[in-house]
Amino acid sequence: MDKIAVCAIFKDEAPYLLEWLAFHRMIGVDLFVLYDNGSSDAGSDLIRASSFARNVTLIDWPDRPGQLSAYQHFRINHAPRFDWVAFIDIDEFIMPVAGGSIRDILMRRVYQPYAQILPQWLVFGPSGHRSRPAGLVIENYTLRLPETAEASRHVKPIVRSARLRGIDYTPHAAECDGPACNTSGEAVLPYAIQPTECHEVMVVHHYFTKSVEDWAFKRRRGRGDSLEPYPERVFADVAGEATIEDVRALRFVPRLRALLRS
Repeated sequence: MDKIAVCAIFKDEAPYLLEWLAFHRMIGVDLFVLYDNGSSDAGSDLIRASSFARNVTLIDWPDRPGQLSAYQHFRINHAPRFDWVAFIDIDEFIMPVAGGSIRDILMRRVYQPYAQILPQWLVFGPSGHRSRPAGLVIENYTLRLPETAEASRHVKPIVRSARLRGIDYTPHAAECDGPACNTSGEAVLPYAIQPTECHEVMVVHHYFTKSVEDWAFKRRRGRGDSLEPYPERVFADVAGEATIEDVRALRFVPRLRALLRS
């Protein structure tokens, strides 16, 4: 059976780490290689004390910015252990459009000729929250940008580890020795922003802003892929455009809560 990994870098994400881990375990991810980019909120300790500790390799990673160098470290030191790896962030959830497993999806015959699959974003805004609400991210944030928005054509790569040859200049693409496809199984070029939308089979829910309070903290914390801060106007742009109610993720809430209690 194929081994599926997620590689990610994080900094000061303690309130969200366990939900994110539980969700991806629930949909079929086996192991996580996580790079702690100088957190001050004891997020790594929280993981070590959780039931997910046995599924996580934690690595201190002081580089600034550290995302692409962490991905390169993973490629050289960890990729051979896995059949598939997804390069995503802690505010991104790989979401099967139907069913409950990405394992079943990755085994589809239509993907066999391809070195990487490029699921596209659905970008969620603050959904009316000024302060950080209690509860789960996937239940608190249900208003998103339209599928036709340019931001909704961003991709994150899910790569056959044996075909991974390098890390590109962006966290949205990987260098592979074979072709890429969209989630419909159609050949595409591995561009960070695709020219056409495809939100079939599986997508990446990008909980980009969260609440007003979370956004302010996110801007102070900084980015993993750049020393430049997020522009302040981005929040208003996303909040204004995120008017599409999408509650499909709520079907996972009962199982996710049960897993977090275990």
